[in-house]
Amino acid sequence: MSSASETGKARRGRKKPARPCFRQTKAWRDFSLKDLEKITEEEAKDIFRKLRWPDTNGEPVCPWCGSHEHWWLENQQRWKCRAPKCRKLFSLTSNTMFANKKKSFKDLIVAGRAFAIGAKGKNGIDMSAELGCEYKTAFALQHKFREGLLNSQMETRLEGEVEVDGAWFGGYIKPENKKINRVDRRLKENQNGKRRVVVGARERKGKRRTIVGVFDGEDQATAWLSERIDTMSQIYADEAPAWLDLHATHKTERVNHSEEYARGERNEINTNQMESFFSRLRRFEIGTHHNISGPYLLRYAADAAWRETNNEMTLKSQTMAILQAAIQSPPSRSFSGYWQRGSANHEDVLFEDVFAGFI
Repeated sequence: MSSASETGKARRGRKKPARPCFRQTKAWRDFSLKDLEKITEEEAKDIFRKLRWPDTNGEPVCPWCGSHEHWWLENQQRWKCRAPKCRKLFSLTSNTMFANKKKSFKDLIVAGRAFAIGAKGKNGIDMSAELGCEYKTAFALQHKFREGLLNSQMETRLEGEVEVDGAWFGGYIKPENKKINRVDRRLKENQNGKRRVVVGARERKGKRRTIVGVFDGEDQATAWLSERIDTMSQIYADEAPAWLDLHATHKTERVNHSEEYARGERNEINTNQMESFFSRLRRFEIGTHHNISGPYLLRYAADAAWRETNNEMTLKSQTMAILQAAIQSPPSRSFSGYWQRGSANHEDVLFEDVFAGFI
């Protein structure tokens, strides 16, 4: 009896197996290469029509005036708006991120799947190999995807319990060869001016959405955070003085990381989820892309935030969401004609209307 009792206690004392990563499950693997090969170009067009015009189930809507009345011009493979004051021609990609594209619609689906499949991003060299195109083509296409994801997160407003934190990226300064010539690279006078801070906020429950912004200092982010986080939310932050202003607009709890990583009755006052996100963003930079240029830091951060929010979406759902974000965005200011120097290297900011000048 005693041995049986001890065996029962041992079984009850065993730890439950850890929950597997969603990417290890069968549910995530719903869009294999075999499924991709079966898609024809006409089917790919139908997919993009439903992604661009979901409210009309793929029925065209004029991008210039919003009219639902149109003619189909077979010889030009385009529509013509029937509105008397418009009468403009438009195609499936007119006034979108894919305007004036050279790739087929099926190739764009292949690119979207390749972009989605990387847990910590996808570099341009790997995508160019999968698409059979030049690196420059893959580079520009990836940045169009990232710009679409950034635009899709512009109106996100977090609720409930929210963690806030910041981390510095870029501006690497190579140390001198001899120790006597080395300086403290943490001091401001020894910086090169390229180092910027990524400020992020993440919900703990519900959809667990993540938003990010790029600033020259954490103190510049408080106004942006106040607008993007519901006033009834509970904020958790670290001891950085930049977050003092959040006390005026939100209920805020702080933890001093120089003394402890968490506090409270159940250690609920912490920023562990944001710290975890920034550790993945470091791997995103170091392990996948190796170098992130300063003007494009916000794009890469938005890419990582989107993956963090949608980490339990199936591969097919992620692919379609990426393509939809791109085809519902206006033409890229930075990457339309990027390699032909037709772009002014426009830098993304958080406080502008991305559709200004296009509609």
